[in-house]
Amino acid sequence: MRTAPAPRLLLPASYGCLAARVCLSAVYLYSGIAKLIDIPAAMSEVEALGLPAPSVFLALTILVQLGGGLLVLAGLWTRSAAFLLLGFTVVATALAHNPLGLEGVEFQRQLTTSLEHLAIVGGFILVIAGGAGPISIDHMIEKARHGRSLT
Repeated sequence: MRTAPAPRLLLPASYGCLAARVCLSAVYLYSGIAKLIDIPAAMSEVEALGLPAPSVFLALTILVQLGGGLLVLAGLWTRSAAFLLLGFTVVATALAHNPLGLEGVEFQRQLTTSLEHLAIVGGFILVIAGGAGPISIDHMIEKARHGRSLT
């Protein structure tokens, strides 16, 4: 029995990996920049979590969001950066968006946010499994290392 061919994508597959990296990195770059622009508001956000040494956690958060976001966007050390942001997302979701013990609208809001973060984690799993794709610094490095064209 023959199956129908898969529909053609509107964009070449190489652009799909780039588009995914842009989408995944955007939220982290925005959040890191917003924290840098308004340090007092960012500090209040971290202090509300009740973490010890909130200034250290804020600095680490900004570093992870901006550093990881830029690495994923550029496609440099992409799998490692995706793993870092995946871990950050899981921890941040557990600390700041845990719906357990909440009720009503607040439960629904935090559950929705947690599920949205779960989708982001799924995107990072795909990046870790598949790599940055051909439009990336990782690909250029690998191509140079092997001295030939990689597709």
